[in-house]
Amino acid sequence: MRRLGYDRYGVQGGDLGAYIAPEVAKAAPDQVVGVYVIGGLGFPTEADLPEMNEEERAVFAFMQSQDWMSGVDHHALLRAAPQTFAFARYDSPVGALAWMTQKFKEFTMVDKLPDEILDRDLLLTNLTLYWLTDTFGSSSWYMYESTESTEFAWPEGRQAAPTGVHNGPPGIRRLAERHNTVTHWPVGSPGWHHFVAMELPGSVAAGLRVFFGPLRG
Repeated sequence: MRRLGYDRYGVQGGDLGAYIAPEVAKAAPDQVVGVYVIGGLGFPTEADLPEMNEEERAVFAFMQSQDWMSGVDHHALLRAAPQTFAFARYDSPVGALAWMTQKFKEFTMVDKLPDEILDRDLLLTNLTLYWLTDTFGSSSWYMYESTESTEFAWPEGRQAAPTGVHNGPPGIRRLAERHNTVTHWPVGSPGWHHFVAMELPGSVAAGLRVFFGPLRG
């Protein structure tokens, strides 16, 4: 960012970006004015159960019941052999679409098909970008190359800069504040999909303006 001429900037990330964006603040704490993530911070684990109240336990139970917690473990599959699965997806457009659609379905929080929540052209564009750029395999290499164990952990964040979250629940704010200086934690933000920026880009943009507005000075 310094090479581009930016001395102060904010960072935003969702999904894998929720892990990467806080790392940017760690790397350049004197430049990053704030970190905004879609979700993932403060997600409870079994280790947190002893200190959780009844309401927080209900949040944990909700998480455990979701397809994205109990469906196909794509992390384990891609960690084991990303390039092997990539050959199959390159060989069959129908197979590639089936794989992507299944993942988008798992990350839907309501009983609807992905194209009932996300624009169908966006879904097809997402798949086409992987197809035309031959990146089904390389997009998963980081799982294969950087993880020595199968242990999974939610993003923790950091306290190098203020943190904003688009949609707090099912994250628990007090758990997120163990590792973050949280200044923006809305409850009830609209959205029924993990990839809410695809579902409701206007809502995400509005949250970004609210969070980063006071930090521009």
